[in-house]
Amino acid sequence: MYDSARREVVPFEPLRAGHVGMYNCGPTVYDWQHIGNLYAYVVADVARRTFEYAGYEVRQVMNITDVGHIVGDVDEGQDKMELAARRERKDPQQLATMYTERFFEDRRKLNIQAPHVVSKATEHIPQMIALIEALLAKGHAYAAADGVYYDVTTFPGYGTRLNAELPEERQAGARIEVNPNKRHAYDFALWRAAKPGDLQQWDSPWGRGNPGWHIECSAMSMAYLGETFDIHSGGEDHLFPHHECEIAQSEGATGRPFVRYWMHVRFLQVDGRGMHKSIGNTYLVSDLEAKGFDPLAFRLLGLNSGYRKPLNFTWRGLEDEQRRLDRWRSAIAGAALAAKATAPAGDDAVRQAFVAAIGDDFNTPRALAVAEDAVALLSSPERADRSRGLGLLFDIDRVLGLGLESWCEGATAVDDAARALLAERQAARAAGDYARSDKLRDELRERGYLVKDTKEGQRWERVPARTKRNS
Repeated sequence: MYDSARREVVPFEPLRAGHVGMYNCGPTVYDWQHIGNLYAYVVADVARRTFEYAGYEVRQVMNITDVGHIVGDVDEGQDKMELAARRERKDPQQLATMYTERFFEDRRKLNIQAPHVVSKATEHIPQMIALIEALLAKGHAYAAADGVYYDVTTFPGYGTRLNAELPEERQAGARIEVNPNKRHAYDFALWRAAKPGDLQQWDSPWGRGNPGWHIECSAMSMAYLGETFDIHSGGEDHLFPHHECEIAQSEGATGRPFVRYWMHVRFLQVDGRGMHKSIGNTYLVSDLEAKGFDPLAFRLLGLNSGYRKPLNFTWRGLEDEQRRLDRWRSAIAGAALAAKATAPAGDDAVRQAFVAAIGDDFNTPRALAVAEDAVALLSSPERADRSRGLGLLFDIDRVLGLGLESWCEGATAVDDAARALLAERQAARAAGDYARSDKLRDELRERGYLVKDTKEGQRWERVPARTKRNS
């Protein structure tokens, strides 16, 4: 896998044999999460599924930021949660609960597995305070009139572990706000003293206040995964300052390496441009559904792009992946009615090609190409090939996460009334009563069963109603 710290693809070697500890930077729940936000969690889900497919026991932790994230990822200004709470005239925690629930609903629609641990920042204030105290004791931090800051000069190489250029070079030309309470311009807040009217504040050894954004992830990740763990993921916007600050404060406190492999996902673009509310190209999962798309078509679109290059979202591209999903499902349903899935042998050439693809830095575009080889087997005249194709596709989907096997179970299930109509239609065709056969086919379609006549006899599949697309 590619490690952002080493800037190259390297073999994965777990800290503990057979186990993988993963931490995913979770959302700041001050607003709806758009498809660009959700794409990063699709990538993290594929990574987890890949390790589980390879036989590892994975412990996945994700945070929920419900305090401390300042607009612009800086130290001065308004907290995103507080700003949204005032805008919507709600208590910050009511707001956080509402947006968190919607976030997990959208994750379920994209078939993203639930993390083993979901840690809310507001529930881990004591752990953050303890970590800040450790940094103060070791001389990495200092108390000031407006809070506690990390002294970046005490950590050699600050800002360059994941980035080649120095912080001052990276922000050349950018205006750095002068804070007289800081020793150095790039020192960052660990704890901020409460301001009059702050909606979220806690007691601390340094007075009432609230935590800095960066300290939250360090405290929560180490609380559940230990001082050193395997994989930390996030978007490319987390490279600096967020993840660089995490490294400095975590290693400064423990004296041990923090993360063994850093995984960063490139941004999603829309028609080749950045996604921004100001230009009206920010889409939610519900927007895709309103146009008649299955959210899993978006997951498939993401799988068709390597995570280390920008994913370009277009409606035409989504339409293509919806057609692919429909084609796969139709082929699966047809094959499943004629054959049962056969688990693939370890030496199966298609399975080996898939393992090689997904094991090469989670190369999902190549893995999809291999999956197409399995789909092709579903239309084979040989029952054994169809059985093998189903087994391969269901096995591959353990990583792709398109829910193909569970969909197949639903698609090939039939209620008693439909079963009687299918039997009646089959009898009508055998008797040469094609008018009656066609009428029964239409009636079955209204019930959600698409019937096809093949050389092997009557075949059918469940076809859920879908809103007419308007892309």
